Amino acid sequence: MSRALKRLWRGQDAVTATETAFILPVLLFAVMILFELARIAMVIGIGSLALEHAVQDFRAEESFYLKSADALQADIETRMLRYSYGFLGENNLEIDVLPFDNLHLFGQDRQSATAAEQAEQAQSFKSPPILSITVDLSQTFMTPLPGLFGLGSGFQYQYRHLLGNLPSEDPSEDDT
Repeated sequence: MSRALKRLWRGQDAVTATETAFILPVLLFAVMILFELARIAMVIGIGSLALEHAVQDFRAEESFYLKSADALQADIETRMLRYSYGFLGENNLEIDVLPFDNLHLFGQDRQSATAAEQAEQAQSFKSPPILSITVDLSQTFMTPLPGLFGLGSGFQYQYRHLLGNLPSEDPSEDDT
C-alpha cells in the first residue's frame, strides 16, 4: 500500500489537465469581465456622441429656442436614437430639458430672490436663452457575472449638456 501511494505521489500523469481545469474558469471569468467593461465604455461613448450630434443639429436651427421643453425632449430623443447606431432604444433613455430665458436665470440662486425680483433681473440682463439637457442612460449587462457580484442587472450613466451662446462684450459679435 505504501509503495502505491509513493508512486502516485511522485507521478506526474494528468498534472497539466488538473492545472488547466483550475485556471480555465478564472481565465474565462476575466475575459467575460473584460468584454463587459469594453461594452460599457462603448455604449457610454456612443451615447455621448449621439447627444453631441443631436444638440449640434439644434445649433443650425434658429427657431429651436421657441420650442417647448416637451418638444425639445422628443426631438433630442429622436435624434439620439438616429445617431446611436442601433445600440440605444427608447427604453434606455430618459431626457430632461430645462429651458432658461437667459444666462442670469440659469446661474442665480432661485431661493434667495422673490418672483418679482427674478423677473426684474431677467429683463435687465440680456443674453440668449440657455438649455440645460440631462440624459439618463440605462442598459442591462450582457453577461450574468455582474449580477453574481451584487451589481444588479444593468448600469446607468448620466450626461449633462448646456446649449446656449454666451453674451459678448463687443456688440458687433452678438447675433441678436
